[in-house]
Amino acid sequence: MNLWQACPVFFKRKKSSTPGVKAQQQLSPAILTKRTLDVDSADQAAQHPALFAQWQNGDLRPSAITLAFDPKARGGRDRMFSSTQFVGPWVDEACGTREPGVDRWEKGLFYPTWEQLCKLSALTETSLGILLNSPDTPNFLNGCSQVPTAFALRQVFHPLIVTATVNAHPHQAPLEDMTQALNQAIAAILQSIEDETDPLTLCLSELQTKPYLGEQDKS
Repeated sequence: MNLWQACPVFFKRKKSSTPGVKAQQQLSPAILTKRTLDVDSADQAAQHPALFAQWQNGDLRPSAITLAFDPKARGGRDRMFSSTQFVGPWVDEACGTREPGVDRWEKGLFYPTWEQLCKLSALTETSLGILLNSPDTPNFLNGCSQVPTAFALRQVFHPLIVTATVNAHPHQAPLEDMTQALNQAIAAILQSIEDETDPLTLCLSELQTKPYLGEQDKS
């Protein structure tokens, strides 16, 4: 099983189709991108050493990235992302990567560099403290529960994936190194699933016995 079979593309951010959203509430990509132009990641690390250490430790969660772009995002088969103005390749570029970089972060496939995280924080106006201290919400991405490897990767960045990025700081790790780390992480997850030793797998088994979000009986 290759990494794309283990981690298929479930969802992508979509433009809002929600009625009643006023046009003036949507800022242009050019205006939003300006938020990231003066980001000094080295200065941020110096001013917030505890947060930098949290990034090094892998405390960032993929779900925190999704919520930064869209606070109304929810799990489920068809409602992974709700209305958001952060749509398009410009979002990836503003965060210091190229499409589909941000999508890969949200899937837990690659770990953002410290500089990329600082830019993401500035772009979405979400503090680093919030990004790095998001709650453990194992049912947040309930729609991914049909593929255990994808579910596990979306809940928390695997240590091997984190290490590949952190060890290259302040530079971007080569793509081949990140891909190798991802393959190793998937192999470890698959082994833990086979051995029934992974807490996320046990959580997944519990989630699979529950109805999907939005399908629960509201009576």
